Amino acid sequence: MERPASKPADIKRLRIGLNVIAQIVIVMAIVLMINYIGFNRYARWDVSRYNKYALSELTKRFLKSLKKEMKIYVFFSPSSHTAGAELYGDVQNLLKEYEVSGHRKIQVEMVDPYRNLTRARELQAKYNFGSEENLVILEYQGRTKVLRVADMAEYGPPGMFGDTALVKAFSGEQLITSALIQLVEHTGTRIGYLTGQGEPDFGNGDRSGRFTDVVQRQNIKLESLVLANLQKIPTDYAAVVLVGPKYDLGDRDLALLRTYWNEQGRLLIALDTKVNTPKLDQFLSEFGVRADRDLIVTQFKTGIEEQSVTLDVYAQFLPETGFLRPLSQATGFFPGGTRSLAIDEAKATQRGLMATKMLTLAIANYWGAKEDLLNSENMPAYEQGVDLPPPLYFGVALEKGSIKDTRVQLRSSSRMIIIGNADFLRDESLRQSAPNVDFILLSINWLADRDQLLAISPKAPGIFMLNLSEAQMNQIVLLTVAGVPVLVALLGCVVWIARRR
Repeated sequence: MERPASKPADIKRLRIGLNVIAQIVIVMAIVLMINYIGFNRYARWDVSRYNKYALSELTKRFLKSLKKEMKIYVFFSPSSHTAGAELYGDVQNLLKEYEVSGHRKIQVEMVDPYRNLTRARELQAKYNFGSEENLVILEYQGRTKVLRVADMAEYGPPGMFGDTALVKAFSGEQLITSALIQLVEHTGTRIGYLTGQGEPDFGNGDRSGRFTDVVQRQNIKLESLVLANLQKIPTDYAAVVLVGPKYDLGDRDLALLRTYWNEQGRLLIALDTKVNTPKLDQFLSEFGVRADRDLIVTQFKTGIEEQSVTLDVYAQFLPETGFLRPLSQATGFFPGGTRSLAIDEAKATQRGLMATKMLTLAIANYWGAKEDLLNSENMPAYEQGVDLPPPLYFGVALEKGSIKDTRVQLRSSSRMIIIGNADFLRDESLRQSAPNVDFILLSINWLADRDQLLAISPKAPGIFMLNLSEAQMNQIVLLTVAGVPVLVALLGCVVWIARRR
């Protein structure tokens, strides 16, 4: 009797084999797809308490705009004892965020000079930084910049017994992003500051060294301008700054400023309340801005029946001015005396100007005193019909001829910022009020056509305080001293009883 053919069984095994192979291929394809999507389409959240390493929108937008690869070498050892050693973890975590946000355009290499001697010598020979340690080296298209880690923090005073000074604020992102901007732009932005009328000399510090420092970290170079030596203000300046002149400007000086403005110039003018400058005030009135001869003041109680006055003004940044929206919830500090500013809407419209109010009072009980308070011994009081009532404004932004199409990158408008206070730029004011630093940087970037750049302020380390009552402390002591040992003993008894059975 003949055996039946085995062909159907062979066909069945072939189908099973093909089915298994297809399943394996499908599973592998799914795994690859999941890995590809996870590698290219992912989200990151900063769940730390103080968002210490979260990058600002300025940095994220800048990193996305990179066209070529940026290399960052961190010449730093965790066992270092030189200046900046306490910032090793901060720098490492911050640069991880740069690497992630750079989407493979940022390459970070950590080099320990004590463990990787060969690589350390290569970097020393290539970038010629000698025996220095704790450095961050940036390289972009053959251009390099070396940053000291110790410059990335602000330190408080040392302790009584010579202890290491505590870190008050970490400004690593500010310094690194500014250096990246400088490398990519290659040529820095120039801003001229006027001297010759008693203005502070930013080049020599003059109690404004912090202003110079924060502006230069934005890859902006400050250059002194003396109008008496010029026939014309060069139009290649991104902006011209006039801060607190001690003497009034002459007709020729104002004519130079007027010509510069008409050629798409950018001006920042901060007024000194202690000086009478009628010609400068008249110049501002041409643009529909009236600088009142007042002094913003308020009273406050120093005792049960005693009162005093202060010229220090706490300001609110108005979000109607677009570039100040990041500060809409912050409070600025403007000490030393402030003049109020008003806008003549009819004159501004007639001249084709768009005028917006920038600064107003954060507290309602201020008023604009017309009396000469600086030379008066009387206690000032609000005089209705003479003094200026709130609301008062002391910051104005002007723009003429702007093009609203964001695709157009040409400098096509004139811009001006007028502030009724000059003392807020002094070192002590900028140190006391972090929003003031952001405010001046946002203003400078807007004038310099760098609207996309937001200020990056230093991040102060947060301190978490756990306040416990005496009863709560006693409960914690009882639980740790008696509760935990008793619990362990009970568990041991349960195990012993179970094993005996």
